[in-house]
This record gives sequence, structure tokens and C-alpha cells, in this order.
Amino acid sequence: MLARLSSLRRPLLQQTQSRLFNNITYSGGQATVGQGGFYGSGGSRSSSSPDSRQRPEAVAHAADIKSLHNVISELDILESKLLNYPQNEVSNEIISLRSQIKKIVTRPDVMKVLDKLEYDGEPVWGLNDREREVVKTLRAKVNEA
Repeated sequence: MLARLSSLRRPLLQQTQSRLFNNITYSGGQATVGQGGFYGSGGSRSSSSPDSRQRPEAVAHAADIKSLHNVISELDILESKLLNYPQNEVSNEIISLRSQIKKIVTRPDVMKVLDKLEYDGEPVWGLNDREREVVKTLRAKVNEA
């Protein structure tokens, strides 16, 4: 009698398990080469070296953005004065304006803010389009200086 009960219980257990695990999806392709296969089994959805660490240095801070705006306003004033002169002309005023611009972009505080507003050679997150362009332009001016 006990043997008969265990033989009846085994198919019942298999039926219950098959109902629980019938939602496996196959995506096609060959699972051995990393494309397709069963979802969750590796392949295209797995990463050989997952990197999910936080990067707080990749986000702009309000104080750095404020400093950037101050530098922008200083440079805008000098560059607007520089635009009043013809491009081919060379005078003491033009040389003075260009040297003032060079001094501003190479100041240690400006360099520090610029380094904070760049991550891996690109502007950090949290900047609007104009600020991103200013960071790129400022880096180009620093590289010229």
C-alpha cells in the first residue's frame, strides 16, 4: 500500500513542478556562443565584468555651475570687446585682451572647476546644453593657452 502511494505521489509532484516552471522563454540562436538561448541562462544578457559602482564625480554640483557662470560672464565681456576690432588688426589693446582671456582660463580656480565639470574627457551629467558647450570651449581654450 505504501509503495502504491509513493508511486502515485511521484507523477503528481512532477505535474505540479511542470506547472510552476512552464514560463521559460527561448529567444532563438545558439546559447553556446552568447546569442540567444533561454532568458536568464547567460548569453546576451550577461556581462563578463559588471560595473555598477556609483560615480559621484560624474555629476555637476551647483557651486561648480555657479563658478562656471562667473567665468563665462568674465570671458563674454572680454570677447565682446575683442570682437569690436577687425580680425587682422594687431594692436596693444588686442594683445592685452587676449592675454587677459588666457590668464582667466589658466587660473587655478578655473582649472579646478573645469576638472570637476569633466569626467573621462566629457562634460559631466547635470549640465544644460549651453553649459556643456561652454565646458568644451573652455577646455579648448585651456589647451590653446
